[in-house]
Amino acid sequence: MRSWLADWLTDVGLWILKKGGTDMVAVYVALIINGRRTYASVPALLKDKVKVDLVALGLEDLCK
Repeated sequence: MRSWLADWLTDVGLWILKKGGTDMVAVYVALIINGRRTYASVPALLKDKVKVDLVALGLEDLCK
């Protein structure tokens, strides 16, 4: 049985992805640039926007 905290964190995470998308795009772009995440690890909902930002920064090679 999942705890209420796990459920709450899941709900907050989904809300951030849906409503706070632009902030999360910036977070993922920064993480990718710093080598902490890869483009493959970006959630499907954000991939297109992350790719646009990376290309705009001249970092299209990080979109592989």
